[in-house]
Amino acid sequence: MNNEYGKLGLLECITILIGGMIGSAIFSLSGLTMFLAGPASSLSWLIAGVIMLCYGMLVCELSCRFPKSGGVYVFPREAFEKGKGQFWGWFSCWGAILTNIVSIAFGAIYVGIYLGVAFPGMESYQIPLALFSIFLCYLLNVIKFSTAGKINNYIVALLIATIFAYVFSAFFSGNFTLQNFIPFFTQGVEGWAGVFSAVPIAVIGYSSINAMAFMVSDVKNPDSVVSKSMLISIAIVVAIYFLVIVSTMGLITTEYLIQNPGMRFIPLFAVCNAKMSSMPWLTYVVSISATIALMTTILVCISMNARTLKAASDDGILPSVFGRLNKNQVPSYAVATTCILSGIIACFPKMTSEIVNFGSLFNVFTLVITITAFIYARRTRKFEKVAFMAPGGYWLASVVLVLLAFCNFTSIATAGHEMWVFTLIFSVLGLVIFLCRKKG
Repeated sequence: MNNEYGKLGLLECITILIGGMIGSAIFSLSGLTMFLAGPASSLSWLIAGVIMLCYGMLVCELSCRFPKSGGVYVFPREAFEKGKGQFWGWFSCWGAILTNIVSIAFGAIYVGIYLGVAFPGMESYQIPLALFSIFLCYLLNVIKFSTAGKINNYIVALLIATIFAYVFSAFFSGNFTLQNFIPFFTQGVEGWAGVFSAVPIAVIGYSSINAMAFMVSDVKNPDSVVSKSMLISIAIVVAIYFLVIVSTMGLITTEYLIQNPGMRFIPLFAVCNAKMSSMPWLTYVVSISATIALMTTILVCISMNARTLKAASDDGILPSVFGRLNKNQVPSYAVATTCILSGIIACFPKMTSEIVNFGSLFNVFTLVITITAFIYARRTRKFEKVAFMAPGGYWLASVVLVLLAFCNFTSIATAGHEMWVFTLIFSVLGLVIFLCRKKG
């Protein structure tokens, strides 16, 4: 279909990616990386950005080879032979579905947390606030996609403005000191190893880099726009993350986070309370910024998940209802299902850590399957030219696989039995669905 009317341009794609990446990670998980690695966590976020940029280039080539919305389902489905492709496409999709739903629920939970910290009257309404945030993002997802993209432009502009208000205030507060960065590598609880053990956590902050691959059918001139939007957005996000980490660590030390465990997941509020009490308005700025960031991430994750469900539905693995489009050409039933499941999980905020851990292993599976699909597509279609070719080809893919394995080895090896039991149950359920629904 050549009609480009109503599709996303470069600016909308950039802001969608920025909004998807700047979410719960920098406002909550950044504190955990500071706890583990101290000032060296700034390097952890840079390393994670490089890894995900490399992964993004692989995804970009795949989206040019297979320009159909659905991303992690479509890539293995099209890259491998028919039977294998459908199987690995489904398991990649199955893992992505869990990861996205977990991300949405996690983001919604933290909307309630951040608003409750800044506005004490809201602290008793954490679950209603979480559910309302998901409902609002549901509404934005079922309207015309280009309209949602334009609304997202303004939301992301406000997000960046509030983040820079925090960074500027931190640097010029009079309390910022470079002494907090000495020693640089050994302040964290994991010493020299902290800079590497913090990378898997930081990777979460860039996980939406592949969002446009899920929505490629909704993009104008995807052959050029997808790659440009990835490169520009991740450069902006890496810079923002680095500035936030440095400005925060210049005001609070790792020792402060060790002594105040409750502040590890709200490090920016820790700065406002401990070092910038003379600027009470900054607490509200941080709360608004965090809420906007979380909402944009929820918005993008819902959109990605709905298009993944649609791709599996179009291939017959899931019921046809998930592929039905509303008048705005949006898979509204897939959007609604995603929101309902995420809303159910968001009703259990005390299980936040377990919720995140349950999705982490499947996220790794999905990444590995996608990279393997890239390698296979390159080998079997080596004479086929596409608009964007990932530099380095096999070497780049191999490096990303090695880095992912290195950074995730410890967290996977030390995982509790609960995570492995859940992984087994969820995998068996996925296999049963596949065997019951597969074609042929």
